[in-house]
Amino acid sequence: MKIKQDRTVYFREDGLWVNQLNMDPWTATHHATKDDALLAAREMLKTEGGGELTQLSVDGVLEFKESVRA
Repeated sequence: MKIKQDRTVYFREDGLWVNQLNMDPWTATHHATKDDALLAAREMLKTEGGGELTQLSVDGVLEFKESVRA
């Protein structure tokens, strides 16, 4: 069985948006805009067989969750 590759997009204090794999804190990409981070996260989820995408607001509050299919 394949492990789901769930990802979270959140804002970092240095002004970058992070697209991070939930199970590994070192597997992340950094982006200038939220839209770029969300696009990268969706593409990675599609490539890796699907999973859940969570997006947090600038202040860390849950904005939405969505399921992304391969």
